[in-house]
Amino acid sequence: MLRPVCHKTDEYRGYQQALDDYGIAELLAKLSNYCEQQEQESLAALLISQLTQSIDAELIANYLSAIALNRQDLLPRLINQKFSPSSVDLPDDFPNTAKTPRFLYGDKLHWIGSDTDWGTAIGRFYSFAPHLCCWTWCYLIWLSKDSPSAAWISADIAWEEDLEPNGTKKSCKAYQLSSL
Repeated sequence: MLRPVCHKTDEYRGYQQALDDYGIAELLAKLSNYCEQQEQESLAALLISQLTQSIDAELIANYLSAIALNRQDLLPRLINQKFSPSSVDLPDDFPNTAKTPRFLYGDKLHWIGSDTDWGTAIGRFYSFAPHLCCWTWCYLIWLSKDSPSAAWISADIAWEEDLEPNGTKKSCKAYQLSSL
């Protein structure tokens, strides 16, 4: 939680200046339109984390180029840059540049995280992942009978990055219990 030591200290003024300089104060102000203070801080941390994970080398190069050319007027346009429709077309050089799938048919897998589903890979397909802004593998998972979602669904799909092997354990439930 963002709390200053004392509102009259130099540390506090420096802290506030850093929040302003890095746009965090503005982000928190915008989030205040949608949620309570505690939620704002959690959401801001999540958004910053997601941004950090999705930084694109080409976009960074474009920013650096605009700054080097003293063309800060281009920065707002770069920020609002949208993916072209061609970015979701199957890559021209498919399958030569597609990374090798991590999982095979029959692999026992579970979703990464606590209280997740698990099952057996019965299929996969190569697809554009909007959240990753790239093409990657997606798997069809036949859920184990004791998987939480098996009560209402037999199979589900998951992106490769969201899955991990179940290992030698009989079920993900055993895996989860052993990690407690």
